[in-house]
Amino acid sequence: MLTVVPILLTSALAVPTPQGPSQGPSQASPDPQFVAWRDHIVPTVAEWRWQQIDWRPTLGAGLRAAAAARKPLLLWLMNGHPLGCT
Repeated sequence: MLTVVPILLTSALAVPTPQGPSQGPSQASPDPQFVAWRDHIVPTVAEWRWQQIDWRPTLGAGLRAAAAARKPLLLWLMNGHPLGCT
């Protein structure tokens, strides 16, 4: 019985869904409402700039890099649950 259940689930998931000739991904133009939501949700290049910061994994590595570049060091400390749940 244990081997029958995964086989049935796999065969149920493998059933192709019918698509009409105008519903193909390369033939249909995207819905304007979808495009508006996608442009609103997808981060812009400016919103991804924080990933270009050369983060250091330890305080010591950050101190050495800041001293070598003669730049200040930002030390971000936090106490408690990362999601603010207490």
